[in-house]
Amino acid sequence: MKKVKLARLAGLTLALLLSACASETYLEAPDTEPGDQLKADYLIGEWCGNRELTSQANKDAGHSALVNLTQVFWRFDVDGSWDNSTSGWLYSSLGTWNLQGRDHFILKVNKGKSKNYQASFRNSGTDLYLQDEESQFLILSRCE
Repeated sequence: MKKVKLARLAGLTLALLLSACASETYLEAPDTEPGDQLKADYLIGEWCGNRELTSQANKDAGHSALVNLTQVFWRFDVDGSWDNSTSGWLYSSLGTWNLQGRDHFILKVNKGKSKNYQASFRNSGTDLYLQDEESQFLILSRCE
């Protein structure tokens, strides 16, 4: 009897953990070009830095490949908050985000300066290409 209760408790705990880790639903973005109209809903969710794509895009644009790009885990929430994580698990508030005009993505760091990117999507919304004022890229991919 004790083993049955323990097994049920373990199963319930596992189910709760899995439901807590379930990925959020998001609006899938179509592939876009710089200047295309974007929706803020495309940006909602968790994004992971994509080192390989960032390096290649910067190389193709004639910049340093940024090989030492640190891992980035960002979460953009519906309320405009922007969270950061070094582990991909525990997030802390980093600032706010918003979309201006057709495709300008503004990241405002708490107690810091805003960073303005031109945003576009590739691979059916899986990859978010952010190009800054110096034409350097930071590419984020949907976290799995």
